[in-house]
Formats: sequence, C-alpha cells, structure tokens
Amino acid sequence: MFEDFARRLRLKHCLMRFPPILAALCLLASSAGAQEIALGSVVCLTRDTPLFFNGNTVVRQGRRGERFVLIALKPNEKRAYVSGRNLLGQAIALNLEDDAIMPANLPTSKVFGDRIAAELRVRAMTEHGGKPASEEAVVRGLQYLAGAQMPDGSWGQGSKPYVSAMTGLSLLSLLGHGETPDSPEFGPTVKNAVRWIMSEGALSEGRLSMEPAFTSSGVYAHAIVAFALAEYYAMTRDATVVDMLKKAVMYMVEGQGPDRGWMYTYDRSQSDTSVSGWHIQALLAVHRTELNLDQVDAALDKAMLNLKRVRGPKGGFGYRSLEDRYSLTGVGAYCMHAWNPLDGKTVTDGVRFVLDETRKNYPVKYLDERADLYTWYYNTLACASLGGPSWATWNRLFQEEIAKNQKSDGSWPELKGHSPAGELQRDPGGCGPVYRTSLCILMLEVYYRYGSSGGK
Repeated sequence: MFEDFARRLRLKHCLMRFPPILAALCLLASSAGAQEIALGSVVCLTRDTPLFFNGNTVVRQGRRGERFVLIALKPNEKRAYVSGRNLLGQAIALNLEDDAIMPANLPTSKVFGDRIAAELRVRAMTEHGGKPASEEAVVRGLQYLAGAQMPDGSWGQGSKPYVSAMTGLSLLSLLGHGETPDSPEFGPTVKNAVRWIMSEGALSEGRLSMEPAFTSSGVYAHAIVAFALAEYYAMTRDATVVDMLKKAVMYMVEGQGPDRGWMYTYDRSQSDTSVSGWHIQALLAVHRTELNLDQVDAALDKAMLNLKRVRGPKGGFGYRSLEDRYSLTGVGAYCMHAWNPLDGKTVTDGVRFVLDETRKNYPVKYLDERADLYTWYYNTLACASLGGPSWATWNRLFQEEIAKNQKSDGSWPELKGHSPAGELQRDPGGCGPVYRTSLCILMLEVYYRYGSSGGK
C-alpha cells in the first residue's frame, strides 16, 4: 500500500529548512483513501505514536494532533522527513502506519514559509537557550545585508574572490534563517544572489571564486559559495544549480592533497586546517543534498584523517602540523563531529580545550583586543554539537555579547585586535561590515540552522 500511496503523492519543493532537528515521519493514506499532500504541507498525528532518532532509539511519544511539516519522502525506508531536529542534527523518525498522520488544515505556501517557519524558529531557540534579543539581532542583520547588496546581486568590494566570499557568506546567512526566493521580505535578495553566482560561475567555468585560476583567497571563496549553493539546493530543489554544483565539487575533490586536506591555490603539497574547514563544511552540505555526487563521502572520510594528523596532545588542533591552537580547535572539533558523531572523545577533548583557553586567555568580549569572530564562529558550532554543560557555558558567553554589540544599522563594528583572521575583522569599510555581520548572524542562527548538522 505504501508504494501506491507514495506514487500518488504530489511532492513539491520545500520552502525552507528547519531547526537543527530535521526529522523523519511516514505518510500513508487515511481510511478515507490517499490524499494529495505536497512537500511543505503541514501534517498532524492522528494518534499517539513513538518518535525515534536515527535507528531505533525512542525520543519521546508523539502526541495526537501534534503538527510537523513534510520536507522529504523516502519510500525505500518507508519513512518521510518532517520538521524537527535536535541541536546535534539527529533525525526523528515516525514508523509508517496506515493512519499515523493526516494533512493538517493549513495552507502550504505563504503561511508555511512565514508563520509556521517563525514558530519553529522560536521553538528551537527556546529549547536550546536562544533569547528574543538574538533573533531580533538576526533580522536586523539580514535587513542590513539586504540593503548592502549590490545591484548585480553580489556583496562587498574589491577583487572577485573577496566579493564571491562575501556573497557566499551573505547567502548562507539568509538561508540559515529559512529565506528562499519565495520569502516575502528577503526573497528578491536571495534570488539576485543566486543569479549572480550562476552568471559569474558560468563565466569562470565553475570556479566559484569567479576567477580564471584559483588564487590563495580564491579557494576560500570557492568553498564558501559551494557551501551556500548546496544549502540553497537542499532547501529549494532548484535543478538549475545542479550542474554548477557538480563542477564546484569536482574542483574540491581534485584539489584535496595527499595529506587529505586543502591548501591555498589548491597546492597539494601540504594542507591548512582553516582552508580545510570550509571545504569540509561545503562537502557536508553537498552530502545532505542527497545528489550522491561521486567521491564526496570519500573526500570527507579522508579529510577526517587529516584533522587527526594535526590534533594536539591537549585535544586542540593545529594549523599545518600537530599542535593545540585555540583559533583552529573549533574547526577541527566541529568538522570531525559533523561527519562522525560517534567519535565523541574528539569533540569532548576539543571543546574542553576551547573552554579552558577561553577562561584563561581569550575572553569572549567584542571590544577586547583578543576578540576573533572567526574563532568564535567555529567554537559556537563545536560547543553546540557537544551540547550539555559545555554548550550552556559557551552560549552564556557568546550570545549576549554578540547581540549587544550590533550597530543601529544592523551591522557589526570593526574589532580592535590583531586576530589571526586578519584585516576583514578590523576593516571599517569595504568587505569588513559584510564579513562581520554574516559571521555574527550565522552564530546567532545556530539554534535552528540546518547547516550545523551533518553526519553520514
């Protein structure tokens, strides 16, 4: 019966992605017979039924009348995916039953993309320690980015790789809030950004740094834009971006070095943990698209070996060799956990090192000379991945500090110190405001942002 019902489903593109809990549930026809249910429809449970994480671990009992949003269907598994995902990105499943769910009496398009999405964000923030002031800061930041977008759809000033990277980070920030081309306020901003990426990417033969050959900064830009393009596809299923994404992945796979990491200009003689981190995030996003592109999973497997190569004795991670470097430990801990959640000791040791060093040497103070948004971005992801007391500690340190330092125009001001991430954090103009604003938004979206999850 399931196969017959699945064939009759009229699956449409999901309008947004949901709290880092995206979950699984199975649709079957009710006793009245199969009904047309669109991907993106709100559905509700017709009776109490157990909900599961991946595998067979019971999360809790689903309540009759509880509502979810259908986001994907997997007939082979006799399951479908719905809204809901915990901070670790573990999927929730509902076993397939004839009468398990039915369409909720709600429209699926604008209401789903606006009110339902907002309700899910609020729920996720409440569950994971987010405050209303943080969400307000995110919206103001997105409004700043929308106003700062160039007429051609890009962001920033200067060389193509810098403009490309700022465009990728800005698009990630919008997608992280669930914005798509159909969104009421930010839809045109998203649409213009994707149009610029596709146009410039075509001219540069799929090099998303938008240059004829990869420069040192270009490999960062390429990975960041590929990351954004993969997340955009995962949310919209816009088939027009698939060929571009495939070309981008080819460059990343071919650019992975013998030590299994990535380096400036795709120089394969050695690797750099910072460059590698963005490539791992991009490939994780590609993996989640379920396009099953060649060599993506193999590249991620190899990348984990490279991260282990630079892991220091205190649980930290190094730049190009074994060491405990505070600025890169969040990168290593998050990326390893995102691809292999079972390797718990790695993230535990890494987060412990991060919190110890934060307490002793690197206070999370925006106006301190040691402030570093780049480091904080990865520390936020790593601590959120681990959860528990470690996340509670980091959340208490970073959340209010980021939100309260936002400028009245929605951007974030320049930093005073000499952090390893360089001049973009200190630059009062040019690409600086876009860079800082995007990183701050991405941190404050961690409570619900899909991009913080991963795993095989």
